[in-house]
Amino acid sequence: MENTHIVKKFDKNLDKLKARILEMGELVLHQVEDATAMLGAFDPVEVDRILQLDLTVNGLHKEVHDRAELLITRRQPLAVDLRQTLAPINIAGELERIGDHAKSTAKRGRILCRSSTEETVLEMIRQMSTKVQEMLFDVLIAYTNDDIELAAKVRMQDKEVDTLNKNLVKSVINILDSQASGNSESLIQLTLVSRNFERIGDHACNIARYVHQISTGEDLKASI
Repeated sequence: MENTHIVKKFDKNLDKLKARILEMGELVLHQVEDATAMLGAFDPVEVDRILQLDLTVNGLHKEVHDRAELLITRRQPLAVDLRQTLAPINIAGELERIGDHAKSTAKRGRILCRSSTEETVLEMIRQMSTKVQEMLFDVLIAYTNDDIELAAKVRMQDKEVDTLNKNLVKSVINILDSQASGNSESLIQLTLVSRNFERIGDHACNIARYVHQISTGEDLKASI
C-alpha cells in the first residue's frame, strides 16, 4: 500500500510538470503569433506586452527545472520514468528559446515600422510563422499524448521551414541586386526575422525528438 501511494504521488508530480510545459507552450504560441502581427501593424503597447509575457515564460522555465530536479533527487527514477522527468527540463529550455526568438521578432517590428516593407517578403515571413506555429501546436499535442508518429511529422515539417528561409534570403538578394532599394534596411531586418522563425522550427523539431526519446529511449540526435 505504501509503495502504491509513492507511485501515485510520483505520477501526480509528473502530471504537474507536463501541465507547466503545456502552459509554457500556450504562452510561446501566443508570443509567436502576436510578434508576427507586429511586423505589419506595429503597436508599441502590444510589443511591451509581448516582452513582459517573456518574463512569465522564463519564470515557468525555472519552475519546471526546479520541480524536475527535486523529483529526480527524491524519487531517483529509472528508465522511462527518468526520461519522463528529464524531458520537461529539455523541452522547457526549447520553449524558453522560442519565446526569446518571438521577443526578438517583436523588437524588430519597431525598426520595420520606420520604413516601407517589401510586401512579397513579408508574406513569406507570414508563411513561415504559420508553419512554425503549426509545428509547435502539433508537437505539444504529441508530447501530451506520447504520439511519436505526430512527432515524426513535426520533424519532417522542419525541412519546409528551412526551404522557406532559403527562398526568402534568395528573394531579398535578388531585390537588392535589381534595384537601388530605399528599403534595404527593412529587407535586412526581415532576413533576421526569417532566421528567428527558422530557429523556432529547429526548437520545435528538438522537442519532437524528446517526445520520441521518452517513448522509445532512442536519442535521434545521437544517430544523426
